[in-house]
Amino acid sequence: MEVDIAQHFDCPRKVMRISPLGRGHINDTFLVAFADGPDHVLQRLNHFVFPRPEWVMDNIVRVTQHLQNKVAHLPDCHQRSLRVIHTRQGRSLHVDDKGQYWRMYSRLHPMQSYDQLQTHRQAYFVGRSFGEFQALLADLPHPRLHETIVDFHHTPRRLARLLHVAQADPQRRRSLAQRELDFAQKRQPRVGRLVDCQRRGEIPERITHNDTKLNNLMFDEAGNEPLCVLDLDTVMPGLVHYDFGDMIRTGCATAAEDEEDLERVDFDRHLFSGICQGYLEAGRHFLTEREVEHLAFSAILMTLEVGIRFLTDYLEGDLYFRVHHPEHNLQRARSQFELVRRLEAAEAELHDLVMETWNRSLSGEMERAGIP
Repeated sequence: MEVDIAQHFDCPRKVMRISPLGRGHINDTFLVAFADGPDHVLQRLNHFVFPRPEWVMDNIVRVTQHLQNKVAHLPDCHQRSLRVIHTRQGRSLHVDDKGQYWRMYSRLHPMQSYDQLQTHRQAYFVGRSFGEFQALLADLPHPRLHETIVDFHHTPRRLARLLHVAQADPQRRRSLAQRELDFAQKRQPRVGRLVDCQRRGEIPERITHNDTKLNNLMFDEAGNEPLCVLDLDTVMPGLVHYDFGDMIRTGCATAAEDEEDLERVDFDRHLFSGICQGYLEAGRHFLTEREVEHLAFSAILMTLEVGIRFLTDYLEGDLYFRVHHPEHNLQRARSQFELVRRLEAAEAELHDLVMETWNRSLSGEMERAGIP
């Protein structure tokens, strides 16, 4: 079937093979190899997760074109941004006869990706890359981007939904998750901190990626420096804290997102320092001090929010995230909540580290020191 779908896009016609690509939770991704041209990437969008696929692609087309214009002067500009391949009718999406939505990108090659940070240097580049991504999009012309998932990072509403689903208990799973529910509900007084600051005008709305895990960066062939940010489905209006907090959650954790042995769950302060240094170095020309003051807290909030999402999905019957066994989402929630505990215990220390790094970035000290 995928071979027929590929023929609808403005790409070479002789398909040699199509094979699954990647391990994403949401969309189905395939590598299309052509006999008469370069490889391309074909994706089937999950329109349960993204009920308005045309909004997703409208955002992506605008963002990628803007990024391409910003990096056009670089010798490797073709590797610095995704490029959308339109259909032969000029559309960014193809809808098949089953009502499924498909898109295509040119393949970035040769490049590589990683699932886990190993060094301070890698952490620095990850922080810098997502900081540069936000900086490059800071002047994206109006209109405002679509919210492809409404209230995606509105943590108070995420928590309210969890409690509503728990009350209904549609899958009769609540009894197995009561300890986790109590953990989340106990933190209710803090979950509105960022949205309240935004409502009061203390921190501005930005364009954010909203899924800043390591494997959404493509590194150069040698694996030394990230060149391109991937997975733009959730690029939309947001707060910088959503990206920074999720970088810490995914990049600094010492155990897998679904780790069963909670004794292994912690975070690496050395990697935290690297991400912080790279991000603030890239963001020092557009971030406000008020935004920076909340960055350490954002690591706690984003980890808590993701745990809430896993727990909600578990109680609803695993409708959003792919699972490999019936308790997978509950296991994920437990691991995330344990990471919240560790981050909360170190919150004052991490806040001081962020502010010290910010002051160094403003003085130019980090820039003079060069890449760590």
